[in-house]
Amino acid sequence: TRKLKKNGKKSITVIGGKTTLKEWIHRFKSVYKEVQADVLAKFLSKRVPSDEETYLLRNQLPVRLMIGRKQHIPNILYIERMSYNGATPWGRTALENDILQNPKSLYYVLYEGYSPIAFLGARLDGKDIHITNLAVVPEFQQIGAATLLLRVLRSFADEKDATSISLEVRMSNHRAKALYAKMGFLPERVKQHYYHGDGEDALEMVWPLAGKQSEVKEDVHATHV
Repeated sequence: TRKLKKNGKKSITVIGGKTTLKEWIHRFKSVYKEVQADVLAKFLSKRVPSDEETYLLRNQLPVRLMIGRKQHIPNILYIERMSYNGATPWGRTALENDILQNPKSLYYVLYEGYSPIAFLGARLDGKDIHITNLAVVPEFQQIGAATLLLRVLRSFADEKDATSISLEVRMSNHRAKALYAKMGFLPERVKQHYYHGDGEDALEMVWPLAGKQSEVKEDVHATHV
């Protein structure tokens, strides 16, 4: 081991003819690259969780389906505002309570790229899965987004051995009622003055998950990628 001085500058320790400073810089760069790769991997794992699935809607639009969690609440609120003329029937507090504190709740959020376009909320109630909310941003309606969410929920229901899926729909929402009927939902009863604000009646519909009534026609399917 020896020390060298050049032009009166600070000495550098030399071992075996090679400077330890050069080795230190090389090692630092290697460690930095490893740390950088690890941080990037963790960041990407948060942005793209393992429970993400990709589908093509009927117009061949690629969409990403994700399990709704706390970080998705702002996106769910955005979908509500776009779907309900600026209103949020389920506010932030209600969503946080349902997603974070109710172990029987389930949310799906659909994205076109990174733009939220639709969501579905549901709860497991015994052998029935009750849909609490289903909304699609207007410009993405009529291309199979709602159908995709219902079909994915149906697969979940099969996994849980549920015997039915139920929901309420406004009596005036004829388009939604037609979709639900096409999927296999049957009218059950009318709930008078069900909706807060305008007091509109709701039609309760039930999808029995057995026999021909639960079969979904192929022409309403999205394609899994």
